[in-house]
Amino acid sequence: MTPQTSRQDRREPYSGYYLRDVPAYDSELTEVGPGTPMGEYMRRHWQPVCLSRHLEDLPLALKVLGEDLVAFRDKSGAVGVLHRHCSHRGTSLEYGIISEHGIRCCYHGWLYGIDGRILETPGEPPDSRLKDSLAHGAYPALERDGLVFAYMGPPAEKPAFPLRETFDRDDVEKIPFLVNHGNNWLQTYENMMDPVHSVFLHSRMTGLQLSGSFGEIPHVEYEETHQGSGLVYISNRRLPDDKVWVRHVHFRFPNEAHFGTVFDIGGEEVFFRRVYVTRWIVPHDDTSCTFYGWRFFRDDLPGGDRTRVGINSIDFGGQAERPDYESKQRTPGDWEAQAGQRPIAIHALEHRASTDAGVTLLRQLLRRAVRRETPSAWPPESAVGSRASGLRRTNPRYTYAQDTVLTVPGKSDREADRRCLGDAGRWVTDVLYQADELDDGARREFVVERLRELNRG
Repeated sequence: MTPQTSRQDRREPYSGYYLRDVPAYDSELTEVGPGTPMGEYMRRHWQPVCLSRHLEDLPLALKVLGEDLVAFRDKSGAVGVLHRHCSHRGTSLEYGIISEHGIRCCYHGWLYGIDGRILETPGEPPDSRLKDSLAHGAYPALERDGLVFAYMGPPAEKPAFPLRETFDRDDVEKIPFLVNHGNNWLQTYENMMDPVHSVFLHSRMTGLQLSGSFGEIPHVEYEETHQGSGLVYISNRRLPDDKVWVRHVHFRFPNEAHFGTVFDIGGEEVFFRRVYVTRWIVPHDDTSCTFYGWRFFRDDLPGGDRTRVGINSIDFGGQAERPDYESKQRTPGDWEAQAGQRPIAIHALEHRASTDAGVTLLRQLLRRAVRRETPSAWPPESAVGSRASGLRRTNPRYTYAQDTVLTVPGKSDREADRRCLGDAGRWVTDVLYQADELDDGARREFVVERLRELNRG
């Protein structure tokens, strides 16, 4: 905007000339390389970096948080995540030779263990101590249910892997998946904290991509959880026959999220039906990311198609890039909406509305977290030095993602009925919070019984 431009000029028709300036992006939340605020925050948490099925007899080149890496499974079955370029002369270890223990550079045969120790330098004299004088960059790695995770932070701050209570249920089949995105990680993460976009993008604009219930604007509330280390939204929708569907989606910072169903919930009463999908949005760099996760299948989780869950594929619409540009234009989904915000969205150009309350709160909480103003948003091993202290840590295993369908008679007045929807959502949320101190089994029994009591009342 030129100095002579007035605010009124910018509101007039055909005012493109006055609206050309593009401010800087929000580097504090979007940049993820070494030494950046968000990059260092993410490095204090375990991050999925590939699927287990990717690691067979060849190494896999990766870019994670701006770092060039290589992942591999050696012949003993151990998984390694190393800096990609050989410490000798820089050749990429994506061309390395998988060994019984570690990976060998193709150029001069240096052998690296999964912990970065240099095991052999075969071109050197027998009495050479070169291999003992240095180490190659390596990160701890582990596998869980088809996903490979790496910890890329300071070794002394390595936390335990976060075992949420939904991860280890024996009655659930977890299918791992990934979907690549050509945009900054925050755009993809924020998209999931915007339940209203489902009404338009996935329903009214280009045809039904999710279940029909998503076509109605829900009553939505947002709440900070776990003393600032997470955020939940509660969306409440009126269903036929005096039913109310209460759906919780739960974010655990910095980039983890747990979801209720995206399929038809049906017309029967449901109490505390648990997670359908868990995702992590993992940046490759500042302008691309992948969401990794598990799609959960169980007999009482209706909907879905196991055969569609995998690499750049998930069994609900609009998530993955399509090769045909025309189809992207005719039926855009989440992929197009997020990539279309620019490689890194410019927050200063947004005109946020009432439907963006969750996105605004998410940014506020993430900013507090990266500034270490929220100790509980960091693993205990990394919380030393935070600006606040003394907060009670609730059980970090627990997530609030769930679906409940109650019988709540409707009101003839629209505004009164929306207040009724809000009341139903708060009832369910209060019950979930009341069970925070119980162990897993007792928690589920308590929540289901209390919801049944509420429903009878």
